[in-house]
Amino acid sequence: WDRIDVYIMTRTLNLHPWRRVIAAALFIAATVLLLAFWRISIARAAQDNNDDIPGFAAERVATEWQREENFRAIPDPARAESESRYLTSAPHMAGTPASRSVAVWLRDQYRSFGFDAEIVTYSVWLPLPREVRVELTEPVSRVLASQEQPLDADSDTSDKRAAIGFNTYSPSADVTAPVVYVNYGMADDYRELDRLGVSVEGKIVMARYGRGYRGIKAKLAEEHNAAGLILYSDPQEDGYTQGDVDPEGPWRPMSGIQRGSVLYTQIYPGDPLTPGVGAAPGGKRVAPSEAANLPRIPSVPINAQDAAVILQNLGGRRVPRGWQGALPFSYHIGAGLAQVHMKIAMDYAQRPIYDVIAKLRSANDDQWMILGNHHDAWVYGAADPISGTVAMLEAARGLGELARSGWKPRRTLVICAWDGEEPGLLGSTEWVEANRAELQSKAVAYVNTDVGVTGEDFTASATPSLKALVRDVTRDVQDPGTHFSIYHVWSDQNSTIKQPVSGTARQAPVSDSPSEPAIGALGAGSDFSPFFDFAGIPSIDLAFEGDYGVYHSLYDDFYWMKHFGDPSFQYHVALARVLGTLALRLDEADILPFDYPAYAQEIERAANDAFVRASRDTNDADSVKPVVDAAAQFSDAAARASQALHSITAAGLDPAKADDVNRALASVDQALLAPAGLAGRPWFKHTIYAPGSYAGYSAEVLPGINEALDRNDSSTLRLEADSLAAALRRASARLDDVARLAQSATTPAGH
Repeated sequence: WDRIDVYIMTRTLNLHPWRRVIAAALFIAATVLLLAFWRISIARAAQDNNDDIPGFAAERVATEWQREENFRAIPDPARAESESRYLTSAPHMAGTPASRSVAVWLRDQYRSFGFDAEIVTYSVWLPLPREVRVELTEPVSRVLASQEQPLDADSDTSDKRAAIGFNTYSPSADVTAPVVYVNYGMADDYRELDRLGVSVEGKIVMARYGRGYRGIKAKLAEEHNAAGLILYSDPQEDGYTQGDVDPEGPWRPMSGIQRGSVLYTQIYPGDPLTPGVGAAPGGKRVAPSEAANLPRIPSVPINAQDAAVILQNLGGRRVPRGWQGALPFSYHIGAGLAQVHMKIAMDYAQRPIYDVIAKLRSANDDQWMILGNHHDAWVYGAADPISGTVAMLEAARGLGELARSGWKPRRTLVICAWDGEEPGLLGSTEWVEANRAELQSKAVAYVNTDVGVTGEDFTASATPSLKALVRDVTRDVQDPGTHFSIYHVWSDQNSTIKQPVSGTARQAPVSDSPSEPAIGALGAGSDFSPFFDFAGIPSIDLAFEGDYGVYHSLYDDFYWMKHFGDPSFQYHVALARVLGTLALRLDEADILPFDYPAYAQEIERAANDAFVRASRDTNDADSVKPVVDAAAQFSDAAARASQALHSITAAGLDPAKADDVNRALASVDQALLAPAGLAGRPWFKHTIYAPGSYAGYSAEVLPGINEALDRNDSSTLRLEADSLAAALRRASARLDDVARLAQSATTPAGH
């Protein structure tokens, strides 16, 4: 197009002015016609590709295609922008009246779309900050913990209602101690300090953000007997070394603070005092001193300009290679010259949180298709989470419009707006714990979005059985920046999965072939965790990513989104279209489109890798051999089920028996749950994937046996291998049920 444009311009410059006008008009008209023809061709090609939409009887495909086209015409960027502006007009942190106000507004919006919507309240152990003080006391005196500086270009940054920088679930404390710099504060960093002979016992450790969840940094500092933890945002990760900072660019200014939770969600998320059960008001609770996921040492986040004051005054040896950040001086480890006083006063109390549960009911309420996103934010949260909230609203509005025009959902659509995600997945976890039996009986899948839009690059994580569905849907939704399909752009730009932190070497395969865009394994850090890890509900997590340096800060606001994240709000609409199309595919399918052979392939590969590792590194290969055998059994069962399901579309479907097939299909992940959970953290029950105990947000594949191998723990390895093999055999039996039910659900052609 650029070459054509240059050619035409050079030719038309030599024409008479009125002829230039005519030539320009003809060129514009021809371009419009070509684009229209191109888009029609793409639509027709997409429709042709959907002649065999997985899970749909051939005679229903055309109707489904038209329904999806009608839906995708409804989400609107102007409405998305207006909704974003309203929802970011005031800070609305969990545990505050402002969060309830957002919940009430969302409930009313969903009701206006035709959903039955209600607010479900839980009572959780949740602190709010009273005082956060950090000061350098030696070798000079300097008051730190300065707050974020207002930006002249962005009036929202002057709002005095914004919460100070703090870490939720830090205990209250008053500590003065020397400082030791521990790089990212991850396990490898402490091993390096041990090698150098540096102890952090009784010291305040200082770690930069990155490479892992802050709660793991706090846990490791606690395990090494540190007196406290200071977290800071180094410009190397999300500041000026990445590009221009806010308000000129999307990256974190020097005064930006990354708030966050330090709850040990790797042990269990949700309310600390009600593990495994919903936090109903007045219900039974453990004492805070008995809550295994509460930190025992204080922690606080500070900005880069305050961190520089401490780091410049550290003595001791020069940091090892790779530990130097982007601040303009040489980093040292300490301890020695620099001493810091930390005073943190937290107001712990039982506080209400407010989930919004909206349902578009089907005639038969026995199956649920669930979508979710949280609504609480550290301050304004234009990206995290309001971009996802807005996309969910526009998807719900579109689905509601379809219902008003006469469509009746085949399965009940449930859309959830969670509260308390930022402190530790509180709202979603409590709802899943309180409704686990009903969810395991009815839920066919859960689709999540969180930081929905920070740019133009699509990314996804999913249960392996749903990865093909994600790819199929993105083939049929247009990318607003290029007018190609999202799948096309995704394939070109995302050959490997993007994640908040680096994964482990044993992370599950993310792409079936080099030609397929990569889809990640579900790890941690958002509201899919209780659905997948605890209840065994197949899940998907979606977003559009870009340059995003204002995570969990005051600057994640409407100004940032309007100038950097998604100025036209077209990608909010694109996400709404993906969410709604996924919902329709899963809602309307005759047979749910699960791809269990793909799941089996990932499991077999991981089992064989674990066996090779055990053979190479330990004497425990015999313990892992039953897992390899059970994985092969699961693969055979998946192939049999897939073949039987394929025969349904060829021979015809008995509608009376389809529900039995679908219930069995949706319950395979439940068979992969270990009733007793993983060793040392029984809340996490999924045997195939879980967030790593010390791996940040990334997923650990076959977590029980691989983490036992990490620790060279033979007894735990045998127990975890037996548990995993038993789970795989249960899942194989469930797939054999699918095959048997599928065979009995077919009717001869023509009947």
